[in-house]
Amino acid sequence: MVGSSIMKKESKGKLQGCSKTKKSRSRDKNHKVPNILALPNELVTEILALVASSSSIDLFSAKLSCKDIFQATEDKYIYRQVSLERFPPVPWFISKQASSFLDRCKENGNPEALFRQGVVECFSQIKLESGLRCLKRAASSGHHKASYILGVILLCSENKYEPEGMKLIEEVKRNKKIRECRQKLKDIIWNIWLKNKFILEAKPNGCPLSHLHRKRDGWPSFNVDDDDDISCRECSCHREVIFVCNLLKGV
Repeated sequence: MVGSSIMKKESKGKLQGCSKTKKSRSRDKNHKVPNILALPNELVTEILALVASSSSIDLFSAKLSCKDIFQATEDKYIYRQVSLERFPPVPWFISKQASSFLDRCKENGNPEALFRQGVVECFSQIKLESGLRCLKRAASSGHHKASYILGVILLCSENKYEPEGMKLIEEVKRNKKIRECRQKLKDIIWNIWLKNKFILEAKPNGCPLSHLHRKRDGWPSFNVDDDDDISCRECSCHREVIFVCNLLKGV
């Protein structure tokens, strides 16, 4: 009698276990995994663009996830938004796939890619017109580094371009991006062969009180503090021209 009772309890326990397992499986079947591709195309593109702007590595991972996601990541808007922080400023030694990816970024108007290409073309390949077009496209999208170097180039050009050059430099200063722009420009300049056919020459500072507007002897280094402003706009812009000219000359 005791053995029979034990067997009944074990059998009942097994049946209850099977019932719980079936219920669990039933719940799993009813639970649907969210599918990003079920969202509207515009929203999918926006999500992938946010991923791309944060990390190119995450974008590549998304590309490999499935065929549909890969096709979605080929949208021009995503190429314009993708971050290039993981790529060297001047990619001398990269794979064909990486080179092709960077070319796609430039073709689709990625501001960082256009900025890098513009600097290389202006100062290394002597393709001034093409380089300036790249810089203007990048600057027009709000790219501070492109605005910075384009502003300096304009300030070293004909007098009629000086107001536009000052405006670009002042916009960079207003956003406290001078230090970042200097550093990023240095990263490119120090990794390319400079051609002497296009080396910028600073014009004389037009401010009659320039000697009073300098806060220290000489001009600031790479570590200039964005808050350490010179009140005079002419002197402030001239300081950046001097910095870039010295950078190009290796001073």
